[in-house]
Amino acid sequence: MNLFDVYPLFDINIVKGKGCHVWDDKGTEYLDLYGGHAVISIGHAHPHYVEMISKQVATLGFYSNSVINKLQQQVAERLGKVCGYDDYSLFLINSGAEANENALKLASFYNGRTRVVSFSKAFHGRTSLAVEVTNNPKIIAPINDCGHVTYLPLNDIESMKSELAKGDVCAVIIEGIQGVGGIQLPTDEFMQALRETCTKHNTILILDEIQSGYGRSGKFFAHQHNGVRQPSRVAKNGIQHKATQNSPANQHGNSFVYCTVLTTRRFFWCTQSAASSTKPPAAGAHQE
Repeated sequence: MNLFDVYPLFDINIVKGKGCHVWDDKGTEYLDLYGGHAVISIGHAHPHYVEMISKQVATLGFYSNSVINKLQQQVAERLGKVCGYDDYSLFLINSGAEANENALKLASFYNGRTRVVSFSKAFHGRTSLAVEVTNNPKIIAPINDCGHVTYLPLNDIESMKSELAKGDVCAVIIEGIQGVGGIQLPTDEFMQALRETCTKHNTILILDEIQSGYGRSGKFFAHQHNGVRQPSRVAKNGIQHKATQNSPANQHGNSFVYCTVLTTRRFFWCTQSAASSTKPPAAGAHQE
């Protein structure tokens, strides 16, 4: 069996990493400015990370969310304190795309709507709904093109208000900083107007911090620069995670690399981070 050709590959076989450097199979050393999609934010082979992972795998590598896991509770408590959202609930999952999928699904469970607003040049992942809210027709397969999404210009307050005033928008999904779209930033004025307008029309605001969260912008989440407190967000660190607040109870989760969704009833955020345990999410949440 051959590996499926997903991307054109550079002719480099990386076999070892330490800190911010990696080495190929010929012994050539590289300064790693890539970090594996910015996942290895603590550096390669960090001694504390290696020690903790090794101890945990030697003790218990995996078990179900159907039993108590104190490590998951510790992750939730510590993450809540460090990010400033300790009144939220945490849902740990495997990838940024899954975080966005679940945030969109929870939003639809909440208000019963199906239409989503996204923005020009947005990237939110390559799975079902995540790719549909991504503004790149080249990677949206016919089966994913279901007519759920309206794309608007970034930072256009009037077009955003006009669209949400129709009253049928389930959720607005926006990146803290557009990464794939070319490092485009939402303005303070736009983010504050978006937050107020979503609340006014009972539309869920989803902040996709998969690429911009976990301290990458100088604050824990990029939207914290905009002077808004986000009821729901998704994030990614040197691993990946997802979380939710005030949502109905229980479903699946687990992995080493993790993403999260943090949420209240009206807002979600997604982020990616580094850890190795999970917590049961809200009803209807789905994990591959």
